[in-house]
Amino acid sequence: MEDESCYSSVIFKPFDKEKSKVRQSDEFALYAEVKRKQSSEETSHTETTAKEASTPISPVYRRVSVFLGLLCFLLLAALTAVSIFYYIHMSKHNNILAQYTKERAANLQLLADKEVLEQETARLATQGQQMNSTLDFIIHKSSFSGDKYCQFTGNGARCTSCPQNWIQNGSSCYYFHKGNTWNTWTESQKYCEKYEAQLAIIDSVGEQEFINQHTEFYYDAYHGYWIGLYKKMGLTWVWTNDAQLERGFWSDWPDERYRYYCVLSMPSKNPVRSWRSASCSMKNRWICEMEVLTWPTFLQAQQNHSDPST
Repeated sequence: MEDESCYSSVIFKPFDKEKSKVRQSDEFALYAEVKRKQSSEETSHTETTAKEASTPISPVYRRVSVFLGLLCFLLLAALTAVSIFYYIHMSKHNNILAQYTKERAANLQLLADKEVLEQETARLATQGQQMNSTLDFIIHKSSFSGDKYCQFTGNGARCTSCPQNWIQNGSSCYYFHKGNTWNTWTESQKYCEKYEAQLAIIDSVGEQEFINQHTEFYYDAYHGYWIGLYKKMGLTWVWTNDAQLERGFWSDWPDERYRYYCVLSMPSKNPVRSWRSASCSMKNRWICEMEVLTWPTFLQAQQNHSDPST
């Protein structure tokens, strides 16, 4: 490469004593070719640039560049494919999740409906059993009057477990006669039998306490309420169902010298000491007992626990 040439006009003026005598017209031009010497760094840079321009790219670098470009393309294609697959998968997942939520809600509703049906089935089964029990009770009655148990209104029938004017205690209904007409022991038993009942059979302290709560003093200290206990053949104390007496609630032990073969329950401050024997022909009030009648639930009405009247 040729050296760069720089041209410059230089004017030289003679410096001598006769300088003042020289006219300006005598000035002359001197042309000189001055070559600038390049520095070593510039020379090296220039040579390197020229060398790089003249040096061809290596085939290895070219193959690496192609490989890297192809790799970038494949990575981009893979990323695009993964994105599409993820989108499709998530769409299917969301659809399945929505379907599952819908079916789960439907299943919960079916379970709730099943529980309601099971409760209804149990209720109907209970009513069926109650109706069978009621029917069996009525069939075994020689005379049964629904008017004694049920009241009929515009809203249908409402029935109680005991006849009107009877009081329920546990599984039994009791009638306490409190009128002014009194009967002998036998007449009292016949009165009870008209209701398919019998004179009261007392076999527990709780029942005796209940009896005592619903009896009251009347007339004199010798009158009480006939119960179903009597002395059979003058020998053994038995109940009207032929069961022998196991436990008594006597105020005084019966005097065997007198023919007192029937028993009264007397109003007493001490319920477990309230029985006394009396002549069966004596007229007194009485207590009847019968089995509770269980009606189907839809027919049941609240039992009236007020004291019965004649």
